Amino acid sequence: MDAPEALREFLAYIVANLIDHPQQASIASGRNAEGTLVYRVQLAPEDVRHVIGRNGLTVSSIRSLMNTAAQKHGLRISLRVGGAHELAQEETPEQEQAREAIAADQAPTA
Repeated sequence: MDAPEALREFLAYIVANLIDHPQQASIASGRNAEGTLVYRVQLAPEDVRHVIGRNGLTVSSIRSLMNTAAQKHGLRISLRVGGAHELAQEETPEQEQAREAIAADQAPTA
């Protein structure tokens, strides 16, 4: 098993043990323009608060664990958590990369 998939399974295990509606949870992954591995966790609206925690302490701890595990494999990661509706409005890593490529092509040259 490759490192990104192992990290995804680790994240899935952690999240599954914190939420009440695992059938509504999903984890998407991709890479952004800088090569950072981006994980997006989509949850039922009632479960978001369980994963984020009071003052964001739970998600901060999850990020710390994920970053430590990723560093062992020479990877950089980003973790985003939200309800399905919230994350659906965000750009996917592929959309972000395409937008940045278009912006670079349109940049004035000196």
